[in-house]
Amino acid sequence: MAKSKMAASWLARLAPVGPTAFTTDWFVGLLAALPALIVLSLFGPIEPPDCSGYVGFAEQILSGQLRTGAELLTEAIIPVSLYRAPGYPALIAVFQYLFGNAWKVALVVLQISVSSLLAILAHRTAALLGLPRLLALSVSLLPSVSIGLVMQVSILTDAVYSVLFGCAVLLLVPAMLHTSPRTPRTPLYVGLLLATAMSLREATIIIAIAFVPAVWIAAGAGRRGRWLCLSFSPLLAITACLMTANYIRSGHAVVTTSPQIVMVQALLPLVRQGLPLFPDDTIFDRTARETLRGDDYHSIFALNDKLFLAGLSAPQISAEARHRYFLTWRRFPVAMALASLGRYHERYLALPFHPLNAARLLRLYAGRPSPWISNPGMLWQDAQMGSGSAAFWLVVYGATRVIGTVIGVLAIAAPFVLLRNGDNRAVVVLGMWFICLGFVAVYLPVHLNERYLVPLIPLQCLLAGTFCAMLMRERAPNVLAVRYT
Repeated sequence: MAKSKMAASWLARLAPVGPTAFTTDWFVGLLAALPALIVLSLFGPIEPPDCSGYVGFAEQILSGQLRTGAELLTEAIIPVSLYRAPGYPALIAVFQYLFGNAWKVALVVLQISVSSLLAILAHRTAALLGLPRLLALSVSLLPSVSIGLVMQVSILTDAVYSVLFGCAVLLLVPAMLHTSPRTPRTPLYVGLLLATAMSLREATIIIAIAFVPAVWIAAGAGRRGRWLCLSFSPLLAITACLMTANYIRSGHAVVTTSPQIVMVQALLPLVRQGLPLFPDDTIFDRTARETLRGDDYHSIFALNDKLFLAGLSAPQISAEARHRYFLTWRRFPVAMALASLGRYHERYLALPFHPLNAARLLRLYAGRPSPWISNPGMLWQDAQMGSGSAAFWLVVYGATRVIGTVIGVLAIAAPFVLLRNGDNRAVVVLGMWFICLGFVAVYLPVHLNERYLVPLIPLQCLLAGTFCAMLMRERAPNVLAVRYT
């Protein structure tokens, strides 16, 4: 009897978060920011190799020296102001103007702050989904010790983009749950967030297609047409503006010239197989046959060098690469599909919680050697030689990776299990799940890097947390019962 009362008391402390518990927002935000603030104090702002492109673009904006016409097309093989989306460089330019030499620290503090706001919104969303208190807190804080921590202290688009993307998704949850009035403001805010995200990362225009089911669910009968228009019109408008601006500057209506790199990179696995991808007698195909090597990423830059010297501009190379990419899909669909699936690695499942991987990536981006504790091969060798510390860290590495992988698997399974159990949250989880699926599906056919998946981590944690809450509710219905409306 005493044990039963103790269990009931413990479960009562896990009771679902209600609206009155939102006064803890500041506490959640502080806890979410703490790891990044510690890393910032130890490492300072991190400047990965990609940082230079954004800073160079920002300096052009700040100096008013954005090139146009022939000067733009001949300034470099990959003109940075055509290759990079302008949103993040514009943000850097603002911070350079406002804070001078301290702009890097100020920008990173902003990234940490807005990431904390996303954690608060995730905590509120966990409350709406009926997660117990400790589970809701864990779900909202786990992204703060994932590789998202590295992005927050790096001069890269990923932290700001993750916040914009995450907020766009989470704003739809109350409407999907029918816990808030279905006013036009919700889809308008979602549209503005997606449009701003588009200014940072050009793939957003395609990723946004995955939002259609969630917007459809959130809108309800009689509002769907209006909600879809409000959600996607700002995104289409900013895309048109970007294309128009680049057309005025370069004579080419492009959003970005990144296909000259990424769409050629997508073909390298097939080049390695020896498939005849470039059979024509065009300058692009002849040069590609002579230059590209399936196991050499740098051969892509050699290809661009030769084509540029032959008189092709970046937009022209980009158009040729795009044409060859889609043509290859038509000619070798099975090989391209297998290459796409091969870009998703098992370790990506563990991204929601793998702190030692975050430590590895942090030191990598900082230009330092990978830490010993994040290398399981070295830990295993040292443990076999009798090192107690190596054995300890090997257990920590394995345990955290297993936990992260379990979270990833539960996130994948959540909508199906909730639908099978007739849970009222299933349709909400399904809408979030489709967004995650669509996000990965956009990058798999071209190029997938683990940092691209950072925006999904808060969603994966929420999906897995909802799965766990369902199991807890079934096992202790009298204590954890939640009424969903």
